[in-house]
Amino acid sequence: MRGAFAEELDQLRLQVELMALRVDDSIARAGRVIEFGDIQAAADLLASDDEIDQMHVSLLERCYELLVREGPVASDFRLVVSVIRALDSLERIGDLCLRIAKTVDDQPMIAAHPELHQVAVELVTKVQEDFRVMQAGWASASLDVVGEHDGAFHRRSTDQPTPSETSGLLDTPEGLAAAMVSKIMELSGPSAVRAGVSAFVVCRSLDRIADHTHVLIARLRYLVTGDPSHLADEVA
Repeated sequence: MRGAFAEELDQLRLQVELMALRVDDSIARAGRVIEFGDIQAAADLLASDDEIDQMHVSLLERCYELLVREGPVASDFRLVVSVIRALDSLERIGDLCLRIAKTVDDQPMIAAHPELHQVAVELVTKVQEDFRVMQAGWASASLDVVGEHDGAFHRRSTDQPTPSETSGLLDTPEGLAAAMVSKIMELSGPSAVRAGVSAFVVCRSLDRIADHTHVLIARLRYLVTGDPSHLADEVA
């Protein structure tokens, strides 16, 4: 009986890894929308979001069924509830990528401002890099890959840093997002308002993806160590 339950837990882990791969694809497509205004990538994002949503619902149902049927304790219980939390963050990241897809028509206006566009490209590149570090940690169920990667997954301030405060943070999503906001505020010209609004949607979406990646890392730390103090770090 326990052997069958252990096999179900292994399958659950594999399905979460698969969902994370789908979300990683979504972030990559969002990157192509931002950098190139790739209309096909935007269309693919719209199509793939339904698959992510379906996986979210299906895996949540499986988790709840395991909790009710098996009444797991200790590490098994920690795994199932951690998966539930991870699924919510992964699904939300997919939705945020969808927001970026909807800005594709305005991408040429953003790209017409090279400094703003460059920061946006750097931000989505950094966000995907950090997501992949998190993904590797979850796939191995280990903190070895993550290590002391808290330079990227540091505790985020509730106050937006000023441009001068971001000078040492430009290698983090938080610092790059602040730099992007600064560039948006400098926009001028007839298309400035529309370009600024779309750029802000992109910036805010990427910033929230970084937040959810932070949540996933915090939940991984709790899953591996069993230390509930890591749950406080999920507040993003």
